[in-house]
Amino acid sequence: MKKSLTFCLLLLVFLSSQRIFAGPPPFELKSGDRIIFLGNTLIERAQKYGSWESVFMRSFPKAKLSFRNLGWSADTVWADSRGIFDPPAAGYQRMLKQVKDLKPNLILLGYGGNEAYAGEAGLPAFQKQLQKLLKDLKPTGAKIMIVSPHRSENAGHPLPDPTSHNRDLKLYADLLQKIAAQGNHYYIDLFSQLIPKSAGKPKLNWTTNGIHLTKAGYEKGANIIANDLGIHPVTLSPSVEQEVRQFAFEKNRLYFYNWRPQNITYLLGFRKHEQGQNAKELPQFIPMIEEREASIHRLISSQ
Repeated sequence: MKKSLTFCLLLLVFLSSQRIFAGPPPFELKSGDRIIFLGNTLIERAQKYGSWESVFMRSFPKAKLSFRNLGWSADTVWADSRGIFDPPAAGYQRMLKQVKDLKPNLILLGYGGNEAYAGEAGLPAFQKQLQKLLKDLKPTGAKIMIVSPHRSENAGHPLPDPTSHNRDLKLYADLLQKIAAQGNHYYIDLFSQLIPKSAGKPKLNWTTNGIHLTKAGYEKGANIIANDLGIHPVTLSPSVEQEVRQFAFEKNRLYFYNWRPQNITYLLGFRKHEQGQNAKELPQFIPMIEEREASIHRLISSQ
Protein backbone atom coordinates (compact mmCIF):
# COMPACT_ATOMS: atom_id res chain seq x y z
CA MET A 1 0.00 0.00 0.00
CA LYS A 2 2.77 2.40 1.00
CA LYS A 3 4.75 1.60 -2.16
CA SER A 4 1.68 2.17 -4.33
CA LEU A 5 1.04 5.54 -2.67
CA THR A 6 4.68 6.54 -3.15
CA PHE A 7 4.52 5.54 -6.83
CA CYS A 8 1.32 7.53 -7.36
CA LEU A 9 2.84 10.61 -5.75
CA LEU A 10 5.97 10.36 -7.88
CA LEU A 11 3.82 9.92 -11.00
CA LEU A 12 1.76 12.98 -10.07
CA VAL A 13 4.91 15.08 -9.60
CA PHE A 14 6.25 13.89 -12.96
CA LEU A 15 3.02 14.63 -14.80
CA SER A 16 2.77 18.04 -13.16
CA SER A 17 6.32 18.91 -14.22
CA GLN A 18 5.52 17.79 -17.75
CA ARG A 19 2.54 20.15 -17.84
CA ILE A 20 4.55 23.03 -16.44
CA PHE A 21 7.33 22.72 -19.01
CA ALA A 22 5.32 21.33 -21.91
CA GLY A 23 5.68 24.59 -23.82
CA PRO A 24 3.01 26.76 -25.40
CA PRO A 25 0.41 25.31 -27.79
CA PRO A 26 0.85 25.56 -31.58
CA PHE A 27 0.79 29.20 -32.54
CA GLU A 28 -2.47 30.48 -33.95
CA LEU A 29 -4.21 33.82 -34.49
CA LYS A 30 -7.86 34.42 -35.38
CA SER A 31 -9.98 37.30 -36.61
CA GLY A 32 -10.39 40.04 -34.08
CA ASP A 33 -7.10 39.29 -32.33
CA ARG A 34 -5.06 42.29 -31.24
CA ILE A 35 -1.30 42.01 -31.04
CA ILE A 36 0.68 44.47 -28.93
CA PHE A 37 4.40 45.12 -29.38
CA LEU A 38 5.85 46.16 -26.02
CA GLY A 39 9.50 46.88 -25.33
CA ASN A 40 12.54 48.98 -26.13
CA THR A 41 14.12 50.55 -29.22
CA LEU A 42 14.11 47.25 -31.12
CA ILE A 43 10.34 47.16 -30.73
CA GLU A 44 9.67 50.86 -31.36
CA ARG A 45 11.65 50.87 -34.62
CA ALA A 46 9.76 47.81 -35.89
CA GLN A 47 6.83 50.08 -36.73
CA LYS A 48 8.97 51.87 -39.30
CA TYR A 49 9.21 48.80 -41.54
CA GLY A 50 6.13 46.70 -40.74
CA SER A 51 7.78 43.37 -41.56
CA TRP A 52 7.10 41.90 -38.11
CA GLU A 53 3.41 42.75 -38.41
CA SER A 54 3.39 41.42 -41.95
CA VAL A 55 4.72 37.99 -40.99
CA PHE A 56 1.72 37.44 -38.72
CA MET A 57 -0.81 38.80 -41.22
CA ARG A 58 0.64 36.77 -44.08
CA SER A 59 0.60 33.62 -41.94
CA PHE A 60 -3.10 34.10 -41.19
CA PRO A 61 -4.23 35.99 -44.30
CA LYS A 62 -7.96 35.52 -43.72
CA ALA A 63 -7.83 36.76 -40.13
CA LYS A 64 -8.56 40.41 -39.43
CA LEU A 65 -5.75 41.29 -37.04
CA SER A 66 -4.86 44.60 -35.44
CA PHE A 67 -1.48 45.72 -34.14
CA ARG A 68 -0.49 48.41 -31.65
CA ASN A 69 3.17 49.27 -31.16
CA LEU A 70 3.91 50.50 -27.62
CA GLY A 71 7.69 50.34 -27.96
CA TRP A 72 9.69 53.13 -26.35
CA SER A 73 13.32 53.80 -27.16
CA ALA A 74 15.82 52.91 -24.40
CA ASP A 75 13.06 51.41 -22.28
CA THR A 76 13.59 48.69 -19.67
CA VAL A 77 11.39 46.34 -17.67
CA TRP A 78 11.23 49.12 -15.07
CA ALA A 79 9.74 51.52 -17.67
CA ASP A 80 12.72 53.87 -17.22
CA SER A 81 11.84 55.77 -20.41
CA ARG A 82 8.10 56.07 -19.81
CA GLY A 83 8.00 58.30 -16.76
CA ILE A 84 8.46 61.47 -18.85
CA PHE A 85 8.46 64.02 -16.00
CA ASP A 86 7.29 61.45 -13.45
CA PRO A 87 9.29 58.64 -11.82
CA PRO A 88 9.57 55.41 -13.85
CA ALA A 89 7.11 53.75 -11.46
CA ALA A 90 4.40 56.15 -12.65
CA GLY A 91 5.26 55.38 -16.29
CA TYR A 92 5.12 51.67 -15.49
CA GLN A 93 1.58 51.98 -14.14
CA ARG A 94 0.48 54.06 -17.15
CA MET A 95 1.94 51.40 -19.42
CA LEU A 96 0.04 48.61 -17.66
CA LYS A 97 -3.23 50.54 -17.89
CA GLN A 98 -2.68 51.26 -21.56
CA VAL A 99 -1.96 47.61 -22.33
CA LYS A 100 -5.03 46.42 -20.41
CA ASP A 101 -7.25 49.03 -22.07
CA LEU A 102 -6.19 47.74 -25.49
CA LYS A 103 -7.43 44.22 -24.59
CA PRO A 104 -4.62 42.32 -26.32
CA ASN A 105 -4.71 38.66 -27.33
CA LEU A 106 -0.94 38.47 -27.85
CA ILE A 107 1.84 40.58 -26.36
CA LEU A 108 5.20 40.53 -28.12
CA LEU A 109 7.66 41.48 -25.40
CA GLY A 110 11.13 42.79 -26.27
CA TYR A 111 13.40 43.62 -23.33
CA GLY A 112 16.91 42.81 -22.16
CA GLY A 113 18.99 44.77 -24.65
CA ASN A 114 19.42 47.80 -22.41
CA GLU A 115 19.43 45.89 -19.13
CA ALA A 116 22.39 43.83 -20.38
CA TYR A 117 24.66 46.85 -19.92
CA ALA A 118 24.52 46.04 -16.20
CA GLY A 119 26.35 42.82 -16.98
CA GLU A 120 26.07 39.58 -15.05
CA ALA A 121 25.60 41.48 -11.80
CA GLY A 122 22.33 42.92 -13.10
CA LEU A 123 20.72 39.55 -13.92
CA PRO A 124 18.94 38.97 -10.57
CA ALA A 125 17.27 42.40 -10.59
CA PHE A 126 16.28 42.01 -14.24
CA GLN A 127 14.81 38.57 -13.61
CA LYS A 128 12.81 39.80 -10.61
CA GLN A 129 11.35 42.77 -12.49
CA LEU A 130 10.64 40.79 -15.65
CA GLN A 131 8.71 38.23 -13.63
CA LYS A 132 6.80 41.07 -11.99
CA LEU A 133 5.96 42.49 -15.42
CA LEU A 134 4.76 39.10 -16.64
CA LYS A 135 2.63 38.75 -13.53
CA ASP A 136 1.19 42.25 -13.99
CA LEU A 137 0.34 41.45 -17.63
CA LYS A 138 -1.35 38.17 -16.77
CA PRO A 139 -4.80 39.72 -16.05
CA THR A 140 -5.03 40.69 -19.74
CA GLY A 141 -5.34 37.00 -20.60
CA ALA A 142 -3.01 37.57 -23.56
CA LYS A 143 -0.51 35.02 -24.79
CA ILE A 144 3.08 36.17 -24.29
CA MET A 145 5.86 36.03 -26.87
CA ILE A 146 9.31 36.87 -25.52
CA VAL A 147 11.79 38.15 -28.10
CA SER A 148 15.46 38.03 -27.17
CA PRO A 149 17.87 40.89 -27.86
CA HIS A 150 20.09 40.29 -30.87
CA ARG A 151 23.87 40.14 -30.97
CA SER A 152 25.57 43.46 -31.74
CA GLU A 153 27.46 43.77 -35.01
CA ASN A 154 31.07 44.87 -35.06
CA ALA A 155 30.90 48.30 -36.70
CA GLY A 156 34.62 48.94 -36.33
CA HIS A 157 36.42 52.12 -35.29
CA PRO A 158 35.43 54.51 -33.73
CA LEU A 159 32.71 52.32 -32.17
CA PRO A 160 33.87 49.78 -29.56
CA ASP A 161 34.32 46.09 -30.20
CA PRO A 162 31.04 44.47 -29.05
CA THR A 163 32.55 41.12 -28.08
CA SER A 164 32.35 41.59 -24.33
CA HIS A 165 28.88 43.13 -24.50
CA ASN A 166 27.68 40.25 -26.65
CA ARG A 167 28.73 37.89 -23.86
CA ASP A 168 26.47 39.86 -21.52
CA LEU A 169 23.65 39.89 -24.08
CA LYS A 170 23.87 36.11 -24.26
CA LEU A 171 23.42 35.85 -20.49
CA TYR A 172 20.22 37.87 -20.73
CA ALA A 173 18.99 35.98 -23.78
CA ASP A 174 19.57 32.67 -21.99
CA LEU A 175 17.64 33.94 -18.97
CA LEU A 176 14.77 35.09 -21.19
CA GLN A 177 14.63 31.67 -22.81
CA LYS A 178 14.54 30.00 -19.40
CA ILE A 179 11.74 32.27 -18.16
CA ALA A 180 9.79 31.69 -21.36
CA ALA A 181 10.06 27.92 -20.90
CA GLN A 182 9.01 28.10 -17.26
CA GLY A 183 5.97 30.20 -18.13
CA ASN A 184 5.01 28.26 -21.29
CA HIS A 185 5.50 31.43 -23.31
CA TYR A 186 6.57 31.60 -26.94
CA TYR A 187 10.25 32.44 -27.39
CA ILE A 188 11.97 34.02 -30.38
CA ASP A 189 15.73 33.53 -30.41
CA LEU A 190 17.15 36.52 -32.24
CA PHE A 191 20.44 36.36 -30.37
CA SER A 192 21.82 33.19 -31.89
CA GLN A 193 20.14 33.52 -35.29
CA LEU A 194 19.93 37.11 -36.50
CA ILE A 195 23.51 38.38 -36.45
CA PRO A 196 26.30 35.78 -36.72
CA LYS A 197 29.50 36.03 -34.76
CA SER A 198 31.81 38.48 -36.47
CA ALA A 199 34.74 37.07 -38.36
CA GLY A 200 37.36 39.04 -40.20
CA LYS A 201 37.01 42.74 -40.89
CA PRO A 202 34.16 44.69 -39.24
CA LYS A 203 31.18 44.90 -41.55
CA LEU A 204 27.58 46.02 -41.08
CA ASN A 205 25.08 43.73 -42.79
CA TRP A 206 22.00 43.93 -40.59
CA THR A 207 22.33 47.15 -38.58
CA THR A 208 23.12 50.81 -39.16
CA ASN A 209 25.51 51.16 -36.23
CA GLY A 210 25.97 47.72 -34.73
CA ILE A 211 22.71 47.96 -32.73
CA HIS A 212 19.77 49.37 -34.71
CA LEU A 213 18.40 46.98 -37.31
CA THR A 214 18.02 47.98 -40.93
CA LYS A 215 15.08 47.03 -43.13
CA ALA A 216 16.98 43.86 -44.04
CA GLY A 217 17.61 43.17 -40.36
CA TYR A 218 13.91 43.39 -39.51
CA GLU A 219 13.04 41.20 -42.48
CA LYS A 220 15.50 38.55 -41.31
CA GLY A 221 13.98 38.89 -37.85
CA ALA A 222 10.54 38.28 -39.36
CA ASN A 223 11.81 35.06 -40.95
CA ILE A 224 13.19 33.95 -37.58
CA ILE A 225 9.82 34.69 -35.95
CA ALA A 226 8.08 32.53 -38.56
CA ASN A 227 10.57 29.66 -38.17
CA ASP A 228 10.55 29.70 -34.37
CA LEU A 229 6.75 29.72 -34.27
CA GLY A 230 6.35 27.16 -37.05
CA ILE A 231 4.10 29.41 -39.13
CA HIS A 232 4.09 29.74 -42.91
CA PRO A 233 3.52 33.23 -44.35
CA VAL A 234 2.23 33.56 -47.88
CA THR A 235 4.27 35.55 -50.38
CA LEU A 236 2.82 38.82 -51.62
CA SER A 237 3.34 40.20 -55.07
CA PRO A 238 5.85 43.09 -55.09
CA SER A 239 3.15 45.69 -55.77
CA VAL A 240 0.86 44.42 -52.99
CA GLU A 241 3.78 44.16 -50.58
CA GLN A 242 4.68 47.79 -51.26
CA GLU A 243 1.08 48.90 -50.64
CA VAL A 244 0.89 46.89 -47.42
CA ARG A 245 4.13 48.41 -46.17
CA GLN A 246 2.90 51.93 -46.92
CA PHE A 247 -0.44 51.42 -45.18
CA ALA A 248 1.32 49.81 -42.19
CA PHE A 249 3.74 52.73 -41.94
CA GLU A 250 0.90 55.27 -42.07
CA LYS A 251 -1.16 53.31 -39.55
CA ASN A 252 1.73 53.08 -37.09
CA ARG A 253 2.54 56.77 -37.47
CA LEU A 254 -1.06 57.73 -36.77
CA TYR A 255 -1.17 55.51 -33.69
CA PHE A 256 2.09 57.07 -32.47
CA TYR A 257 0.46 60.49 -32.76
CA ASN A 258 -2.51 59.14 -30.84
CA TRP A 259 -0.70 57.79 -27.79
CA ARG A 260 2.53 59.81 -27.82
CA PRO A 261 1.67 63.28 -29.17
CA GLN A 262 4.62 65.63 -29.43
CA ASN A 263 3.05 68.03 -26.95
CA ILE A 264 2.05 65.27 -24.53
CA THR A 265 2.96 67.38 -21.51
CA TYR A 266 0.40 70.00 -22.50
CA LEU A 267 -2.30 67.55 -23.54
CA LEU A 268 -2.01 64.86 -20.89
CA GLY A 269 0.75 65.85 -18.48
CA PHE A 270 1.32 68.33 -15.70
CA ARG A 271 0.63 71.30 -18.03
CA LYS A 272 -2.68 70.03 -19.32
CA HIS A 273 -4.39 72.92 -17.53
CA GLU A 274 -3.05 75.03 -20.43
CA GLN A 275 -4.01 72.98 -23.51
CA GLY A 276 -5.69 69.88 -22.13
CA GLN A 277 -8.92 70.77 -23.89
CA ASN A 278 -7.24 69.77 -27.17
CA ALA A 279 -6.76 66.17 -25.98
CA LYS A 280 -10.27 65.49 -27.26
CA GLU A 281 -8.74 65.38 -30.75
CA LEU A 282 -6.55 62.35 -29.97
CA PRO A 283 -9.37 59.77 -30.45
CA GLN A 284 -9.93 61.21 -33.92
CA PHE A 285 -6.86 59.26 -35.08
CA ILE A 286 -8.56 55.91 -34.39
CA PRO A 287 -10.93 55.88 -37.41
CA MET A 288 -8.00 56.74 -39.70
CA ILE A 289 -5.98 53.89 -38.16
CA GLU A 290 -8.83 51.42 -38.61
CA GLU A 291 -9.34 52.54 -42.19
CA ARG A 292 -5.75 51.67 -43.05
CA GLU A 293 -6.00 48.38 -41.20
CA ALA A 294 -9.02 47.49 -43.33
CA SER A 295 -7.01 48.28 -46.47
CA ILE A 296 -4.19 46.00 -45.30
CA HIS A 297 -6.63 43.14 -44.59
CA ARG A 298 -8.21 43.58 -48.01
CA LEU A 299 -4.87 43.46 -49.80
CA ILE A 300 -3.49 40.44 -47.96
CA SER A 301 -6.68 38.38 -48.05
CA SER A 302 -6.87 38.86 -51.82
CA GLN A 303 -3.54 37.08 -52.41
